[in-house]
Amino acid sequence: MVKILRQNYRMSYDLLISRITERLKALGMSERKACLTADVGLNSIRHIRVRGHAPKPETLAKLANVLEVPASYFLEAAAEGHEKSKDPIKPNKNHFAAVEKVYVKGFVQAGTWQDALEWPMTDWMSVYIPPDPRYMNVARFGLEVRGDSMNKVYPEGSIVIAVRLDDLGRLPRNGERVVVLSRCTNGNSAMEATIKKYQIDTQGRHILWPESTDPLYQTPIILDDRAKSLGIDGHDADHGASCDIEIYAVVIGSYRPE
Repeated sequence: MVKILRQNYRMSYDLLISRITERLKALGMSERKACLTADVGLNSIRHIRVRGHAPKPETLAKLANVLEVPASYFLEAAAEGHEKSKDPIKPNKNHFAAVEKVYVKGFVQAGTWQDALEWPMTDWMSVYIPPDPRYMNVARFGLEVRGDSMNKVYPEGSIVIAVRLDDLGRLPRNGERVVVLSRCTNGNSAMEATIKKYQIDTQGRHILWPESTDPLYQTPIILDDRAKSLGIDGHDADHGASCDIEIYAVVIGSYRPE
């Protein structure tokens, strides 16, 4: 019985192993060289293939980089293997390479106006990330970072993972990075979506800080008294009443595709 259970467990990672093997052959690389170059355990691939050991997400991400594929190519195979596993033994928190699917639904970019934050559903992309125990029962979504307005923290091409403030049922907290929506009040429905660092200074002002090396994106937005009372809405003090500012979501993590 034990032998059968082990066999079923190993079979659950067939897709992952086939993808790793495919890339090794394509690059003419041995398992050992791939592991050494990726700076993971020298027997990491062998342990998945022979022993059925569940790989850590960070190990798969490093291997994917060396084998020249997106991390999701291996992570989704590991997730599928976990879902199909017939092993009735309840895993502990370190047993499986737990990953979850999150959809990238739009983009953020300072200076770019768009009709809506979210793309049509047919344009959504999926990424696979480790679960976050802080937000297990809250809907999360991803946004692609474009431009240099937050490049000190999120280089262009990064994927930020966010949670809507309405879903959290609270106001933003001092020091959090937030998704900010700006809408003009001239009747145009277009919006600008950016990421800023939310801060309350010693004077009690609510400030949205860019974190960029680009001089074009280094001016903070100081929200007015309405923002002080609500914490989530206001006007851009630098532009008077020309734009409504809404703090829409809190950034809870980020992912950098290779």
